[in-house]
Amino acid sequence: MPPVTELDHVVLAVPDIAIAADALRGDHGLITLPGGRHPAWGTRNAIVPLNGAYLELVEVDDPDAPMVGFTARVAEVAAAGGGLALWCERVDDIAVEAALRGYEVVPGTRENPDGSALSWRVAGLPQACATPVLPFLIQWDDPAAMPGAIMVEHPCGAIERVHLDVGAHGPRHLRITTADGSIVLANGA
Repeated sequence: MPPVTELDHVVLAVPDIAIAADALRGDHGLITLPGGRHPAWGTRNAIVPLNGAYLELVEVDDPDAPMVGFTARVAEVAAAGGGLALWCERVDDIAVEAALRGYEVVPGTRENPDGSALSWRVAGLPQACATPVLPFLIQWDDPAAMPGAIMVEHPCGAIERVHLDVGAHGPRHLRITTADGSIVLANGA
């Protein structure tokens, strides 16, 4: 059986999560939920669940964090006004997928607002940060707890489909089809 991969999430790098969350709700009817901090990267996030996938709003919140890898990519895109920075595929066997690509598997964790821990394993993040047309890979330790599994009633209507267009320089358009219409989040040309 071939390995299963699917869109897990798209990273939206922003200068300020609160302002971006307000704009997503006001302009598109998308609800943003609190996420948590990534202490090793000096970033924090918020989540827009999209019926299995999710949009991850990320800002650099520690100005003393080393500006390398993920932090550097988020800071670069946020400094340009924000936009779609990276994308991630969910896999069912990260060890196999990482070995096929020559990637190292690295564990990750963060604390949720309720104090519970969320944990995962990623691979290919350094490669995706250097070449954003490439996805990084994730496998959730508890798939039922992953951010995309959170059910939310968005004012824009039920999320029916999520589609990502990737161009030569990385994510270009995130198309979200809802019961009430269509939303497109796009990077500049």
